[in-house]
Amino acid sequence: MQSLSDNELWASFRKGDRTVFTSIYNRTIKDLLRYGYRVSSNQQLVKDSIHDVFLHLWLHRETLSDTDNIRFYLYRSLRNRIVHNSREASPVAGPDVEQILDKVFSDLPLEHTIIEQEGFEGQINALRKAINRLSKRQQEVIQLRYFHDFSLDEIASVMQISNQSVRNLIYRSISQLKEFVEFAGWLLLLIFNHINKI
Repeated sequence: MQSLSDNELWASFRKGDRTVFTSIYNRTIKDLLRYGYRVSSNQQLVKDSIHDVFLHLWLHRETLSDTDNIRFYLYRSLRNRIVHNSREASPVAGPDVEQILDKVFSDLPLEHTIIEQEGFEGQINALRKAINRLSKRQQEVIQLRYFHDFSLDEIASVMQISNQSVRNLIYRSISQLKEFVEFAGWLLLLIFNHINKI
């Protein structure tokens, strides 16, 4: 089953193959939980929303549209479900800033060199505070792009905004970080180099 494309897996699932459905669930559940916890701080809401998504998929499998990217399809479905369910629960929260930073800095080539430098912890704390000051949508777009490696088009679809809006959110986020944080330009330059690989 590992060798099957997403198109083939989805087609088999839509025909009622329970083994494939279980495989899709098992292959995506951890990522869906991680993503969901960054969309909402209400863990029970996230778990219930994932359950709702998979129940809906199974019950309506024959009428679902085709997809060649199951993970993207599930992320978009989950976000929509969380937003829908959250109207009766807690408001949608922003992504986990600590984990966004871990992802960004773990991918930077000079990570270990930077960490050894005096005062770096203070700079990271300042950057964390700055990211916390970004809007929830700005934090979410950063998280989707650099934590989950979604393309701009995929982010636009998940967040139900235009590709240009995604670019604008990323640009504004970085611009605001530059305004909020007054420390060594080389650190922001490293982040820019990382996140400009679009």
